[in-house]
Amino acid sequence: MSCEAIRSLIQEAHDGGPEAALPEFAREHIATCDACRELRDDLAALTQALRALPRPPFPPDALDAVWRQTVRARPRFVSTAGRLSRLAAAAALVAALSTATLYLVFAPSTPPRPTAVELARASAQAEMVLGYTARALAATRSAAADRVLASKVSPAVRGAAAPHPSRRP
Repeated sequence: MSCEAIRSLIQEAHDGGPEAALPEFAREHIATCDACRELRDDLAALTQALRALPRPPFPPDALDAVWRQTVRARPRFVSTAGRLSRLAAAAALVAALSTATLYLVFAPSTPPRPTAVELARASAQAEMVLGYTARALAATRSAAADRVLASKVSPAVRGAAAPHPSRRP
């Protein structure tokens, strides 16, 4: 393995703390390579020197001050109503975009136009239906005329009195 890969492993092991162990091949390389051994020793010395430094006491009010200025602080320029209106506008925009997307995805396509054969067949069927309807209307008109003539005109022509509308047999 190259020295760069071993140095990367040394730094990862050093960042992991004293429990992190280097793989066997890395330890063998460090035993034979002066530059990699020097890096490992320098990192160990630096860590020991930093741990030997005295730790300054943390001011008791510092944590509260940090919390007040960051986590608990509310932005002064945005009111609650402003936040709600922005949230409502964003929700409306998302709903509109979702609806438009769903419509475009699932919208029915335009049906194909009928062919000439289908139009001719439909025209013939329409003519047939209209013919039947005309015949039925003519038969109904004829039957109604016959009934009116038989009940109203025939008795008058025969000399018989037509039944009075108020009298029913």
